[in-house]
This record gives sequence, C-alpha cells and structure tokens, in this order.
Amino acid sequence: MKYLTIAFKQLWGFWFYLNLFIWFFILLPVFFIALSFEKWYPIAHHTRRFWSGILQIVSMQWWDIKFKVPINFKEQHYIICSNHTSYLDIPMMCLTIPGYFNFMAKAELGNIPLFGRFFRTIDIAVNRKSARDSYRAFELAKKHLATGASIVIFPEGGIPDSSPVMRKFKPGVFKIALQLGVPVLPVTFVDNWRLLPDDGKYRALPGITRAVVHKPIDVTGLTDDDLAALAEELYNTINGPLIEHGVVTAQN
Repeated sequence: MKYLTIAFKQLWGFWFYLNLFIWFFILLPVFFIALSFEKWYPIAHHTRRFWSGILQIVSMQWWDIKFKVPINFKEQHYIICSNHTSYLDIPMMCLTIPGYFNFMAKAELGNIPLFGRFFRTIDIAVNRKSARDSYRAFELAKKHLATGASIVIFPEGGIPDSSPVMRKFKPGVFKIALQLGVPVLPVTFVDNWRLLPDDGKYRALPGITRAVVHKPIDVTGLTDDDLAALAEELYNTINGPLIEHGVVTAQN
C-alpha cells in the first residue's frame, strides 16, 4: 500500500507539472506581449490568475477561500503576507486575492527560465545582500503601491525545511508597510504543503486547498521599535488556522 501511495503521488506530480508547463506555453504569447509594456502589466497579472485557475482545476486541487472580514480591494491596497510552504502558494495567491498585485521575493527567482521574466518586469526581485538593490526594490514597491497595486511578501524569506511549521518572520520586511502607512493583510495557506510538497521529489496530490484571509492590521503610528511586535502578531495570526486544523501544534 505504501508503494502504491508513493507511485500515485509521483504520477500526480507528473500530471501537475506537465499541465503547469503546457498551459504556460499556451499562454506564453499573451505573457510575452503584456510584459513588454508596463501599462499592460495588469493584463499579464490577470492572465496569470487565469493560468492559476486552469492549472488547479485540471490538477483537481480545488480552492476554498475564507475571508474573516469583508475586504474592498478596490479602495485599499495592502502589504499581503502569508506562510510559504509550497510552490502552490503562488497560483493560490493569484486565486485568493482579487485585483492587481505584485510579488516581492528574492532576486534568485529572476533567473528561473520563463517564469523569471515576471520578476524582471511585473514583480519585484530583492537582493537582500545588497543595500543598493534593496533600496531599488523599496523604491519600486513604492511606485507599484502608488498605482493602487498591492504587494505580496513571504516574510519567512523562502520555503523553510520545517514546513508546514513556519520559520520566525524577519521584522525588517515590514518596514515598507510602516514607512508607507499601508495596512498589512495576513493570509494563511492550510493545505498547500500537503498537495504540492517542496521536498525535491516532484510529488503532488488532488484535494481541497484552503486559504484564510484575516482582518487587515493597521500600522498607523507604528515605528521601527514596533517591528518585532508586529512580526509576532502576524506570525500568530497566520499560524492560528494551522493550529486549528491540526497542521501544527500550539507549541510550534
């Protein structure tokens, strides 16, 4: 039975990644044209959302999204933060958050064939080892926010080896929210780690993948001295549904 389960996961992983590349190549002309002109970046983003939906439908990874409070994304943009457990987090974020947003992530993602073009155009690549590049990314983020876009940040800095147990958040990533006065929106992905584990074995499973969108956190009046407390509040908020659904234990 154990070997049948492994074989099924491997087969489903092949099916998932096959569809990932097939549908990406089908939509590649749209991506290429839309990412060539800044004013068309929203078209590229909405095409990415369409790609995400098709990918998860054919992979039978149905999404279930719960909003703790009603959120009007048309009137307010956010710094969106979530746990990072799987490469499924990116398509799930596209399906979870309506409207236009940009990912802000490590610069190495810009080197990925095909997908890296997003981090050289619509999204924001950050080289945390370079103060100059970090400043450039911050200025670019301000520019995106000024146009009404939201920014998605994974505050763990990458997918942790301990997944689904989260790493402690890096307080510095929230400076952009404080300096720009933009509310922080916590999001929890409950099942992505299980349906598409980041273990280097390219395995996957069908099933329901749940997302919880929490109440936004107002950062008005906060200073750098409050960054550690803000990071802890966000961590506990995002970790709550993982505890509730038995993914992690309370002491984690």
